[in-house]
Amino acid sequence: MNLLERFLKYISINTSSDPLKKDTPSTKGQLELAKILIKELNDMQVDEIIFDNEHCYVYAKINGDKNIPSIGFVSHLDTSPDASGENVKPNIKPNYDGKDIILNNSVIIKPTEYEDLKNHIGKTLITSDGTTLLGADDKAGIAEIMQMIEIIKNENTNHGDIFICFTPDEEIGLGTLHLNYDIFKPDFAFTVDGSNLGEISYENFNAATAIIEIKGNSTHTGSAKDKMINAARIAILINSLLPNEIPENTEGYEGFFHLEKIEGDTSSAKLEYLIRDFDKDKFNNRKKLLFSIVNELNKKYHNCININIKDTYYNMKNTIGENSLIIEQTKEAIQELNIKPLVYPIRGGTDGAEITNHGIICPNIGAGGHNFHSIYEYVALEDMEKVVEILLSIIKKFSKQKIK
Repeated sequence: MNLLERFLKYISINTSSDPLKKDTPSTKGQLELAKILIKELNDMQVDEIIFDNEHCYVYAKINGDKNIPSIGFVSHLDTSPDASGENVKPNIKPNYDGKDIILNNSVIIKPTEYEDLKNHIGKTLITSDGTTLLGADDKAGIAEIMQMIEIIKNENTNHGDIFICFTPDEEIGLGTLHLNYDIFKPDFAFTVDGSNLGEISYENFNAATAIIEIKGNSTHTGSAKDKMINAARIAILINSLLPNEIPENTEGYEGFFHLEKIEGDTSSAKLEYLIRDFDKDKFNNRKKLLFSIVNELNKKYHNCININIKDTYYNMKNTIGENSLIIEQTKEAIQELNIKPLVYPIRGGTDGAEITNHGIICPNIGAGGHNFHSIYEYVALEDMEKVVEILLSIIKKFSKQKIK
């Protein structure tokens, strides 16, 4: 099976995750895709295959030289619930001419809005029909890893043990919830879940969620003086006291507060925030600021506000370090294919962040897709093919090392 056939097969299955679920798998489609991958791995006679049917994890291992470092590769089964993943109809556009890509009468991918398109002139672009997302996040990564496995199995190349893991529900933050580190235990690993060809990321946000609940006191407006506590108005006040550091105003290494949800009335109100920052001290200061705002308002409003902040993941750079040999040799493996390594911070999180914080260094590799989580998503077939080469180059690069 070639790479395009694999990718089209995988995106035909609706694996959108469900953010209302708190355990994996959140949707049945992920199990369906997992079982297809299990069959393909068996057909390729991969040495060890384990399927966690209860929680929907696919594990595989290709045995290698025990004196060479073992490497892991990870991609996620689910697609984002931000756009429909039902009945994806792919459009294949060979030899892209650099012009607008018309998906349907109302959906157009314009190079004036999506500047990355200019880097794909002459390539074969794959999009949806504009009614769904495409699913390149992260089925491009899955297809690339599976293609890499087939090549490794068909060629007599020297390598260490190669560990594979396909995780469920990464898009809703549950990707590593039930990951079994007694099964997935490489010396280091890579998530294949980034965007640009040649991309390598080993920095991501420190992340927390904050839930603020306000219990008001509703009275008749005509006799409300010194009695009413308007929960909705206090909610608005809390938000107004935060700096204007929000997703739509920030980029690069800038952190933010994101008001994800607000609801309420005079009697009660609730705010839900995402707190993000690359710098650990700034991250902690953001949490302290929210606490201090609530504490000050509680003095005025009779302790009617309750706040709960929970950390969700941390910056993998805290563990990896800027001068990691793994990072430098990965860059070299990319450069040896005459591809420029693109080092980007991840303005979000990946399974790799949690895997890294568990003790297995796991930076992120670009899978070639663009405009994730939207109906404007696309991927270039030639970039996917190059990603397969990058994965093989990484394996080759580290096969020259010996475990001390």
